[in-house]
Amino acid sequence: MFRTLVIAGVGLIGGSLALAARERGLVERVVGYGRNEKTLRRARRIGILDGYFLHAGKFPEDADFLVLATPVSAIAPLTRSFLPRLDRRCLISDVGSVKRRVVADMERLLKGGPPFVGAHPIAGSDKWGPDAARADLFVRRRCIITPTGKSDAAAVKKLRAFWRAVGSRVELMDAARHDRILGVVSHLPHVAASALVNVLDRTRIDSLDLAEYCGSGFKDTTRIAAGRPELWRDICLLNREPVLKGLREFARAIDRFADCVERSDGPGLERELERALETRKRIE
Repeated sequence: MFRTLVIAGVGLIGGSLALAARERGLVERVVGYGRNEKTLRRARRIGILDGYFLHAGKFPEDADFLVLATPVSAIAPLTRSFLPRLDRRCLISDVGSVKRRVVADMERLLKGGPPFVGAHPIAGSDKWGPDAARADLFVRRRCIITPTGKSDAAAVKKLRAFWRAVGSRVELMDAARHDRILGVVSHLPHVAASALVNVLDRTRIDSLDLAEYCGSGFKDTTRIAAGRPELWRDICLLNREPVLKGLREFARAIDRFADCVERSDGPGLERELERALETRKRIE
């Protein structure tokens, strides 16, 4: 499908996408970009990359597919630095968890230039870096593509075919709607898990290290708090309103539980727990 795929940000998602594309014969070669040469060398050594570059001026001019797998705040500035060497036919996409702001910034930047179509594969792990990458990460996972009225139809079609080819279930969606959904199902849980871990850290019971007493329940509930802080900082700030709305609703939910416990309201507490149980059953 593509001659040269450039992956900017060769971590879990970028590295997995490179592996999946190579394994399925979707690209002839994969070139990586990043700030850390040690990481890029490692990615090349374990077979993710054919080569890499560290400076925007070395962007390969034969690249026909650029995927930005960086923190979301870096997507538009990094693309701007690549522009002098970008072929006008090069398809540009991303894998960011925030879409409305990214899509708007990219369309403004690339007006009349190479086509951009936003994408977000809903797949991941609490592991970082190229060693965490795996070719089957996107199999049977949803990938949301967020075209607009300005999007190039052929580019949307090709990107959709690409994600299907790596095993994803592709869905097209408005960028703002995507952000409202992910604010509840992804961004809020990360903040909530982080807050729960911080409660543990700030709680003092004699001289005990409470982390030593955590069982599987606490570990499972807070696994996602191990994500990279700079990525989640950007996500929360760029998707500010949906995240704030979710946090306020979460605070109300906590208050309902606190009220039931404070008043020793067993039936009320059981109703809240029962509602959570029934909702959780609907989650695959």
